[in-house]
Amino acid sequence: MGRIQRVAEDQILFFLLLLNESSFLLNMSRLTAALDERFTDLDEVKDVVNHGCEAGVCGFIYYTETRAFFEEHENEIEEIMDEIYFGDNYLRQITDDDPCTVNQLINKIVWIVVENYCISKLEEAEELATA
Repeated sequence: MGRIQRVAEDQILFFLLLLNESSFLLNMSRLTAALDERFTDLDEVKDVVNHGCEAGVCGFIYYTETRAFFEEHENEIEEIMDEIYFGDNYLRQITDDDPCTVNQLINKIVWIVVENYCISKLEEAEELATA
């Protein structure tokens, strides 16, 4: 009975490990999934790449919109910002040490993430077109 119980416990632990890993992967892709759902028009993606979010991107215009998006995806956004700017001192880089409000800072961060996503999506589309 002891050996059967250990095998069953090992199987349960393995299942829990897989469940935890898949949950982690699902959470890591929530931001990408949200942006994939939002940006379905390649022409709009090109506009964001060429003109930035400053030109006005529906859903990312008002502080209430960018703040809600940031709060929903904060952990993933932080990880992306760390990757883009090679560490956690990106705040100085994106503000140029200029004073700004919390809303302005969150807005800048969200715009950077959206613009970075659009650049990647356009590069992916161009690679598929040439393949």
